[in-house]
Amino acid sequence: MHSTHSTHFTHFTHSAVCASSRAVPQARVILTLLVVQILFGTLPFTGQVVMRWMSPIGAASLRAVGAAAVLALVCGRRLGTIALRDVPHLALYTLLAIVGNQVLFLEGLSRSTQINASVLITTIPVFTVAFALALRRERASAWKLAGIAVGLGGALLLVRIEQFELSDRMVLGDLMVIANCSLWSLYLVLARPMLRRVSPLVMITWMFLLGALVMAPLGLPSAIDGLSRAPASALWAVVWMLAGPTAAAYLLNVWALREAESSQVAIFTYVQPLVAGILAWGFAGESLSARTAVSAALIFAGVALVQVGGSRIDGVSGERQDPGRAEPEAPR
Repeated sequence: MHSTHSTHFTHFTHSAVCASSRAVPQARVILTLLVVQILFGTLPFTGQVVMRWMSPIGAASLRAVGAAAVLALVCGRRLGTIALRDVPHLALYTLLAIVGNQVLFLEGLSRSTQINASVLITTIPVFTVAFALALRRERASAWKLAGIAVGLGGALLLVRIEQFELSDRMVLGDLMVIANCSLWSLYLVLARPMLRRVSPLVMITWMFLLGALVMAPLGLPSAIDGLSRAPASALWAVVWMLAGPTAAAYLLNVWALREAESSQVAIFTYVQPLVAGILAWGFAGESLSARTAVSAALIFAGVALVQVGGSRIDGVSGERQDPGRAEPEAPR
């Protein structure tokens, strides 16, 4: 039985990280993005457990180093397939998505509140669309803009925006979270062209390797000290934090980014509060109210509108696929 499950998992992983000569079904992309947000949605729970034993920068460096080790083992010799011309771009994406994103979020969260952070994270799809339009990476459409607005309304309703606290002591933390959101959004827009010629697995592995080089000196001593004192329950939380909302989530997210527009990927951020609410209901006994149901309906309506307003993306070329148009010629 274990062998059968391993075979299925290996087949799924291989399908997720390898380039395809065919357009990927949109349903598979949507399912992958839902899985990504489920994985990211578990981070507040496991992260809180881990940060009882180490500093935020220690937890961030542990994520970078641990994910780099796991992904490098999976990637193997394919690491050598990266072109020298891509290294500066990889360094930029690492600064945006690994170093800046993780450090600013955890440090910002430690200086603000969960409510404030949850509200501010809803700016990710807004920033993403703004960057995509400003850089002419996407075209504006009424469906897409309506979807962002509807999803934003549902997310803000769910995270209880009325409890957002404006306080001088939280300004720095809130600004850090906003900066984290803008960096992640810019990464989603800038990274797509490289994915037309570089394997998602190779790309994300190099990003974590470069991120580990930067972050290990900053926080690894704190992480090692914390691990030496942590109980078994915290160590299991560390294992899940590295495997689930870090290595697997980043890898699946970059694969989906290859197959869909940046705005189509970003809109799924609104699913994260739903995941957190379901986990709180399942593990902490919190109730699911009518407010949750209305918020969920608005969020999924927003996601659907953005998918309708986005362009069909071919898995290899990244070209928009218009109805009646022949598939683009393969690169020579």
